[in-house]
Amino acid sequence: MLTLQGKYHVAQNKRLTIFAEPRAQQAGTLDEDIQALREACEAAGGCCDVHVLTQHGLMRGTLTEKKPKKFNLWQFEGHLSFPPRA
Repeated sequence: MLTLQGKYHVAQNKRLTIFAEPRAQQAGTLDEDIQALREACEAAGGCCDVHVLTQHGLMRGTLTEKKPKKFNLWQFEGHLSFPPRA
């Protein structure tokens, strides 16, 4: 499981979208995280499990790589949840 180092904003429906292209990146996105996501998704066939620090605290989930098409940007997206308490 990949742990991202930046702080990301999750939507109310717990959906996270991380734009990989510099012109579209949100505040808190780290270039190291983008590179790690690309490598992990490439190794795992297009998606990877992640731990992410969000405005709500630590969350986890699976992000899927979405490669650019005609009007889309390169991005990683998926839904997150809170880890179970031990």
